[in-house]
Amino acid sequence: MSALGARVKRILAWLSPSSFGDGWTAVAQLNLIPRSSILSMAGLLLGGLVLAGCAGNTPAPAAKTAPQAVMTPTQPQLAPQPAPVAPGGKIGLMLPLSGQHANLGRALLQAAEMGLFDVGDDSFTLLVEDTATSNGPESAARKLLAGGANILLGPLFGTDVKRVAPIAQNAHVPLIAFTNDSSLAQNGVYVFGVTPESQVQRVIGYAGSQGLKRYAILTPNSPYGRLVLTSFQTQVKQIGGQVAQIDFYDPSSVDFAPVVQRLADEKRTVGFDALMIPEGGAKMRQIAPLLPAFEVGPQQLRLLGTSLWGEGAVWREAGLAGGWYATTAPDRWQDFANHYREVYGATPDQRAAIVYDAVTLAVALGKGPQGADYSPTALTNGNGFSGIAGVFRLMPNGTVDRGLAVMEVAPTGPVQRDPAPTSFVPVMN
Repeated sequence: MSALGARVKRILAWLSPSSFGDGWTAVAQLNLIPRSSILSMAGLLLGGLVLAGCAGNTPAPAAKTAPQAVMTPTQPQLAPQPAPVAPGGKIGLMLPLSGQHANLGRALLQAAEMGLFDVGDDSFTLLVEDTATSNGPESAARKLLAGGANILLGPLFGTDVKRVAPIAQNAHVPLIAFTNDSSLAQNGVYVFGVTPESQVQRVIGYAGSQGLKRYAILTPNSPYGRLVLTSFQTQVKQIGGQVAQIDFYDPSSVDFAPVVQRLADEKRTVGFDALMIPEGGAKMRQIAPLLPAFEVGPQQLRLLGTSLWGEGAVWREAGLAGGWYATTAPDRWQDFANHYREVYGATPDQRAAIVYDAVTLAVALGKGPQGADYSPTALTNGNGFSGIAGVFRLMPNGTVDRGLAVMEVAPTGPVQRDPAPTSFVPVMN
């Protein structure tokens, strides 16, 4: 580890949950640390998240090895707000810091601290509350609001978001939730996770651009599976394709041979040139070897999936060779993961990028050209923002548009087939 990394690690350790003991309520406040002790982490991390079209929001100068992740202006700036306010703000963060998900919560807290140290300054305060206490996430949200939080980040799980959302809405404070359950999106509540719908939209859109016309899907008979199916049907229609076949399987099944056999019979009957399987983990490892065995594999059609294929080395399955799936920009993630390991000595969870981006989004809004602005107008700026997980923009209905990459399964690992867009003009409109 470099001297810089070691020094930052010591500073972050001072702010870590372990420093406060059990049942802690952490306040990571930069102005408690002398400015001479705060070293810019722009050389260790991506350049933070910058509001497109706004000048003056760049982080401190980066070391020569630092990757760049700053989105250039693509549209005119918004009109200045009529009442300028001072820059900065109190950022409320809700994570499970005790109980069965404590390790994950603390790892994500480290990503949040990274974001604040990378692009924040003395005018920003990070207020942290545990959602896993006996008082529940509602208590965490109320404590943060009582502490003056201008924006709430989290919770992590959809069930907690349901309980916190009304509290944030009644307080007229925006909530950036880490869930990927798009059904929770609503006015003032933004679903910040990478949703299955956005992944389906991206990979089907790309497949259509490559001339594929007839599509089949094999999906679990579950709420998740039906959510993916609805998005799949909508996107296939939008690209002018045809849904040739729909098959479900029991998520609790341990034998997938009958359903793959049925799919093979249907292919001979109705015909299709692309097959989507939005599955991952152990189930995908059971399904994948059956595909070439029943002649519905890489030799017969194009296989399509979601980011679940990139987790747990599912891509190693030979039955998925040449398949395409959508995920966040791999180059940005890899840079972020490397630097996270340099500072903390651990590999970050994929959700760490989402948490990092949420914190740097809050900082970017706090450094607006007219001062801090956490209004719906600022949050839903049409230019969007650029972060570790790629370019994104928050929509008034609480959904989030994301620019994703398309990856192709290869023997040595996933390779980028189509890079993530760097703006929403004109690629994603």
